[in-house]
Amino acid sequence: MRVVGYVRDTPDPSEAEPAFAQAERVRRWINDSGHQLVAVCQDVRPAGRPLGRDGFRAMIGILATGEAEAVLVPSLDALSPDKVAQEIMLWDLRARGVAVISAAETDLDLLADPPSDSIRILIRDVLAKVATHVEMVGAPVVPMAQPATPSLPTAAEVE
Repeated sequence: MRVVGYVRDTPDPSEAEPAFAQAERVRRWINDSGHQLVAVCQDVRPAGRPLGRDGFRAMIGILATGEAEAVLVPSLDALSPDKVAQEIMLWDLRARGVAVISAAETDLDLLADPPSDSIRILIRDVLAKVATHVEMVGAPVVPMAQPATPSLPTAAEVE
């Protein structure tokens, strides 16, 4: 199987392994599994700038060419430390027709369908419903810049 690796520095550099160490874990997994590594895309923290998603966008570009059938991450935390963001990114990648693989055995259950984590089940259900809605309406949902805050009626309006 042709695989694209994805690694990312964490937003807090003191929390986890750096991208170069994650890339080595990806290469070791590829070597042990016998799959073909197409590329390793990485998001690293440039000096004085915030951590971006250029590597993720590059990976999406590679996937669009059909050169890879799967994405390999060293762990789901490489996508994001946030479960909701992880599930959105997993949903996006799966919608593009690729498998998502983690080199961390502890992630196998989280990638399963359905996962054992009830929060992930809920998130996947919401994402499926959004996709159904978009398909039914025939146009993508346009996110609002700010969530609308409902105004409460005044006393005069209630009477």
